Amino acid sequence: MSGTGARAGHRAQPVVKSVLVYRNGDPFFAGRRVVIHEKKMSSFDVFLKEVTGGVQAPFGAVRNLYTPRTGHRIRKLDQIQSGGNYVAGGQEAFKKLNYLDIGDIKKRPMEVVNTEKQIAVNYYSKKLMKTSYEIIK
Repeated sequence: MSGTGARAGHRAQPVVKSVLVYRNGDPFFAGRRVVIHEKKMSSFDVFLKEVTGGVQAPFGAVRNLYTPRTGHRIRKLDQIQSGGNYVAGGQEAFKKLNYLDIGDIKKRPMEVVNTEKQIAVNYYSKKLMKTSYEIIK
């Protein structure tokens, strides 16, 4: 049995890419993971339709895909890199935000606040407290 016959029967694995997609201009949306399977996503338009459902964009259908740092527009599936980050947008222009840091912002430690209460006391209350203190003695 030759090795060439075994290779001819072996089919290539389909290309599967996983990307993280943010919403254009939304500083609170931490991103949504989208898996691109070459058999299910035959075109860039099919991918954009999938992203529209995934990110639930308030601007409607996703029409554009951008890189998060420079806002470079992605036009083909071939330009998408596995493990990459992208920003989904509608008809509006790319909005420059620090998308890659969304969700990673660490909470600052709470400041210790002086818990002693200062009470404003008028003259008559002071006099009453002084006489009450003298009576207790």
